[in-house]
Amino acid sequence: MFALAYASYSTLDSNELDLESLASHASTKNATLGITGYLCYDHGVFFQYLEGERQAVLDLMEVIAQDSRHDLVNKVELGEHEKRVFPDWSMRYLNRSDLRCVDLENVLEHSLFHMDPKLYGQENIVALIKALVANIAARQSHLNEV
Repeated sequence: MFALAYASYSTLDSNELDLESLASHASTKNATLGITGYLCYDHGVFFQYLEGERQAVLDLMEVIAQDSRHDLVNKVELGEHEKRVFPDWSMRYLNRSDLRCVDLENVLEHSLFHMDPKLYGQENIVALIKALVANIAARQSHLNEV
């Protein structure tokens, strides 16, 4: 499984966003593409984690990067791993309350908006994001109950 994550700023007012509908549409599309992951949104910032067949994920990322609803700030390829981290989430929307459950409110933003690969090293950024994703994965059953 190939994975990547990205962060972006919304170009829309939060009241213009229908995040549940966006996640539902993405879930349907991702299921047909064999892609799983999650989408977070908070205070004008998107964070998304995608996993699946490498070319399918990269192709979807090209489409996402062209979406006028946001400005892409950083994309980090997390490489290959043996199995899916989120096999049951074709696209789960995690809201602020969900993020509180896994204590990631500020860490996600910091990891992609403020960690310059030249300063921190790409490998360190990838390791941090993988640790964050593992933290969310470990709490999937609790989040599914929400």
